[in-house]
Amino acid sequence: MKKKTRIIFALLSIGGVASLLMTSYFTLRVVSVHPNISYYSKLNEKDIYRIMFISGDSGSPFWNQVKEGVQKVANENKVAIEFQETFQSDNFGYLKNIEKAIASRVDGIIVQGKEDPEFIEIVNKALKKGIPVITVFTDAPDSLRKTYVGPNHFQEGKIIGEHIASQLKGEGKIGIVFGRPPFSYLSLRRQGVEYALAQYPNIKILEVSNNQDVNNDSLKETTELLNEYPDCRALLGLTEEATSGIVQVIKGRSSLQNYSIYSFDQNPEISAFIEKGVVSATIEQFPEEIGSKSITLMLRWLAGIDYPLKQNYYTKVQLISKR
Repeated sequence: MKKKTRIIFALLSIGGVASLLMTSYFTLRVVSVHPNISYYSKLNEKDIYRIMFISGDSGSPFWNQVKEGVQKVANENKVAIEFQETFQSDNFGYLKNIEKAIASRVDGIIVQGKEDPEFIEIVNKALKKGIPVITVFTDAPDSLRKTYVGPNHFQEGKIIGEHIASQLKGEGKIGIVFGRPPFSYLSLRRQGVEYALAQYPNIKILEVSNNQDVNNDSLKETTELLNEYPDCRALLGLTEEATSGIVQVIKGRSSLQNYSIYSFDQNPEISAFIEKGVVSATIEQFPEEIGSKSITLMLRWLAGIDYPLKQNYYTKVQLISKR
């Protein structure tokens, strides 16, 4: 690290440009580094890095956009970037991809965080071997990861909660559907909603009483919620799967016009729901920004420019509502 930094500043001091050409297993790729760059500027001096990006939502439009952001910065700076994907249910394959990255001695790993103890153990293993890890979109704060890049999920909850309060005019009931096991980022979203609604004593938050038994199935969770609270006319899906389940269940038992539905995330289905007025509002993230900022931070850390990194680098979110 110190050697690379000395080379960089030597090149800067003489105002020259040097090129180092190598042939190896990987195609020759070069990353430029300058101590005063912004997160989106091109880098100037040259060094070689190899980065592995690992996600667990193969084929997801959201993650495809995250990868586009990563690839854009990689192309601009000639970084060797490799993508590895698994499906959500394939935790073994997901962890194995991180092990492979460690074994191949990559310069850095960007990965979707998990709270799984095995995940934390593998991340810590990477750091002990000198390989920095950055988590994106979901975090693993108990690990030795260098930083987290992605939305502030608590803030997301506050934004949608305040919007719901205004739509309910300060009184009513809002049913919450998880649609997935209550991972920490979903709990943070819920806490944000709860915080925003705490100043409205006449708004009651409703959930399925046996939530732990049904939260893997948004259809069942929504059905039980409406059976338990038949007068509930406003529902919030904490995930896109939850929102999809809410819409399907309501279609099967009533008119969608009788309900107000709110969501997090934005995929093509949610966008269509917004356009049709089926979903009243959702929280949009900026996945390309997550990708571009995460790899830029990785490069700056490797070059010794941003050292240490901050604990979190939050990316933009915004409320999208029906017109």
